[in-house]
Amino acid sequence: MNNNLSQSAEWLNSLVDDVFNCIEAHNPMGPLEYRYRNEEDYWKIVIYPTPVELKGGIVEGTVVSPGFSLDVQQLIDVFDQVDEMNWRSQGFGPWDYDGPHISMGGIYQKHNIWLQVLAEAPADTKPGMKLDTTGKRLKAVLND
Repeated sequence: MNNNLSQSAEWLNSLVDDVFNCIEAHNPMGPLEYRYRNEEDYWKIVIYPTPVELKGGIVEGTVVSPGFSLDVQQLIDVFDQVDEMNWRSQGFGPWDYDGPHISMGGIYQKHNIWLQVLAEAPADTKPGMKLDTTGKRLKAVLND
């Protein structure tokens, strides 16, 4: 899957913004990232929150996944048409890279898509934010 923003279409950036607007973070959360694959007129898009790296004290360097709620009805409403929706509460083992997620198939801004919103970022995702655990500041980190 590709995650290069410079090669993505404007509607794809709009979809990420729409998903972001459906999320309520329960604790500090890095930015959303996405990966996609286009096969002719069909798009598979995976969106997920980036992990947070803890700084300071005994937790120095610990990477955690942010907790969040997803307003599913609000997400449905941004689609032109929803044909299918699924929730997977657990991964299917070590070969399942998606883990817990909600998935939706349908039409978004005239594009045929299969969207997955993952509960956690894929294992190869770098932290999108560093959190000073002394409570003094938050520092965003740019991913390379």
